[in-house]
Amino acid sequence: MNIQNISTVPPHLGKFLNKNHEKLNEIYENSIKEQGDGLLSFKCVETENKIDVFFMAEPVILQNFPKESWESLKIQRGEKKIYLIEDLEKSNMFIVYI
Repeated sequence: MNIQNISTVPPHLGKFLNKNHEKLNEIYENSIKEQGDGLLSFKCVETENKIDVFFMAEPVILQNFPKESWESLKIQRGEKKIYLIEDLEKSNMFIVYI
């Protein structure tokens, strides 16, 4: 897993994040209000031009990651949002703070 900033993710992902910034921010903010702390998760398949976006609340995150890792991510993000991006074709995972 790589911790990245938006300028270092693959071009197709950076383009998607930039183009959809407002909508992604809206999804994130509404989900935080409804479900509590969490992150925005992306599952990407470039050849199909497909990106699934969904919010992962803390209980779901803790089913998939050790509690220590989640706590560390929360500290590192500060006031930023956490995007967990998984490129299914290349088997890469990125954590982006926005």
